[in-house]
Amino acid sequence: MHFGIDIYNSNINEKSNEQKRMWFKEQYETDLNEGFIEEFKDEFLDKFEKDILSYNLSDEIKSNLIKIINISRDRERKIFEERQLKAQERAMREKKRISRLRILERIIKEIDRDKIHEKEEEIIDGIRGERFKEGGVCPHCGYKKIWKYGKYDGKQRYKCKGEECGKTFSDTTMSPMYYSKKGIYKWIEYMKCMVRGLSLRECSRIVGINIATAFFWRHKIMDGLRANMGTGCVGGIVELGHRLVVESKKGNINKKNDRRGLFSNGRRGGLKNKYTLIFNDNKPNINYVVCAVDRCGNMIVEACNDRRIDKRVLETIFYGNIEYGTVLCTEGNRYYQQFADEFGLFLGRSCTGDQNEEYHIRNLMAMKREINNWLTCFNGVSSKYLTNYLYWYRWLKEKSIYNGELQLGENDYHNETKCFFIESHTTYTGMIIKDFKERKPIFVTAA
Repeated sequence: MHFGIDIYNSNINEKSNEQKRMWFKEQYETDLNEGFIEEFKDEFLDKFEKDILSYNLSDEIKSNLIKIINISRDRERKIFEERQLKAQERAMREKKRISRLRILERIIKEIDRDKIHEKEEEIIDGIRGERFKEGGVCPHCGYKKIWKYGKYDGKQRYKCKGEECGKTFSDTTMSPMYYSKKGIYKWIEYMKCMVRGLSLRECSRIVGINIATAFFWRHKIMDGLRANMGTGCVGGIVELGHRLVVESKKGNINKKNDRRGLFSNGRRGGLKNKYTLIFNDNKPNINYVVCAVDRCGNMIVEACNDRRIDKRVLETIFYGNIEYGTVLCTEGNRYYQQFADEFGLFLGRSCTGDQNEEYHIRNLMAMKREINNWLTCFNGVSSKYLTNYLYWYRWLKEKSIYNGELQLGENDYHNETKCFFIESHTTYTGMIIKDFKERKPIFVTAA
């Protein structure tokens, strides 16, 4: 029974193949008649036939040679036609394959669009939940009574109930993505690059945006992240110190009354040959970075201006951000001791010469080295953006992503990217591009 079915199927396949061959043959003859395909020509046989006819040979020899030439010409013509038919078959198969690929591309784009829409809804819901977790608030006036005001382009709109305001807004108003002409997919890819700690050129190449756009996106995102994170809090055994960073005017354009000197380029942390600069008139200005880390990994990293680290600056940074009864481990600055006495903290280690296994400063020194490596990754950082980069570093450390080296692996960091996106868009910042021209450094100053 099965044998008969196999014979029946083979006959059907042979008939279908024969029909295909006949169709290609008819198509070939049509193309040949219409001039789409050149007629078969064999210049060697044509020349050989002319030579035979021109030679003084008997008619019998000439007729036999011409028969041989015709037989060869017919054989070559059949081979040529078979090749043309096979070429047409290949072209038809390639055409069908391309059409199938185009259909698959459309299907894949639809699937990707659905995935992107799901990611967008997930992120927007997260931003809405963080912004309105204590109730709806108008980002323009801060009034705490709002109502839903329809949808525009599939996005929920709100309206302030305040009589003086009455403005409308959405879930991303006054956020880094506000007024952006790029889709959320580009922002997700850019956030993923920032989570990996990539440079501006790498971000612009991967996401497919201009390097200037990548620059503005980075600092708008970091402004939102810094406003949402706050200074932080430490407690228990806290290692406290500071490091020097040379003032940098990296990226500044030559303006009137703005002289770019020796230290206008990007600088990493620390001072090279600082003792040779003591009596130099062209001494650089110094920025201080106060570093504090406890044994649980909580940290405070703040940039100060060119003033020295004194008790008032430390009080400004740590007021309300350090637990009562904390044990300080310091490098030996006398202002740290005054700060500990003022806040009622216990000083477990007062200088680098103390030998104590419990009250050490190894975590502090490792943190300072990592900050130096972090700033070096970007070929130096301008002083007016130094605080943003320190908060970026702190966020990566709190998420256990940065360990002294950039993350260049194939990990997609989906959850970290989502968290980074939501945290940088939670607080109302309202930073726009034209404000970057008049931007001033963000430093902690004494109250």
